[in-house]
Amino acid sequence: MSAGVNKRDVFAASVLDLIVRGGIQSVSIRTVAANSGWSVGALQKTFSNKDALLRAAVDLVISRAEARMDALTFSGDSVDYLVRLVEETLPLDQQRTEEAIAWNAFAAEAIHTPWIAEILIGQDQLVSDQLVEALRSFGAAQPEAAAAGIIAVSDGLTLRLLYDPKRAAEFCTVLRPIINHLLTI
Repeated sequence: MSAGVNKRDVFAASVLDLIVRGGIQSVSIRTVAANSGWSVGALQKTFSNKDALLRAAVDLVISRAEARMDALTFSGDSVDYLVRLVEETLPLDQQRTEEAIAWNAFAAEAIHTPWIAEILIGQDQLVSDQLVEALRSFGAAQPEAAAAGIIAVSDGLTLRLLYDPKRAAEFCTVLRPIINHLLTI
């Protein structure tokens, strides 16, 4: 690999790849080194242990999702904007599917790994706060309740699409009426 390559990103992407193919249990210093094409020594100079690798992978998923959300523009239709926001979280293409698989693996691991739980809780709160702020600006009567509902819909549809991807069009079609309803509560 070339000297100009950001090894942190290569290793984090390798962790995501391993999680997608075999779950968190498939991640180790050795497997990440082999999967990324770097030596164990090179990896250990960047990440001292498996937890540090997992943290980098969580951060990568978060940064990718944030970049997609930040790229969305508001066209004046709040429901349309919120539908597009939720669609960016759904596993509708390969990258988002891989991120959803990894995120759900992290969520399962968080049950037994407090530091992962803390990261996910923090990210959940950040997303909720940002969504509540947007909903307030759209004039939602109960922005906290609407935000909780939108997040629940996003999480539920994401999980279902991981094991039933053939229903993607159907689930995307129901987003507009669901979000429209959530804005009225």
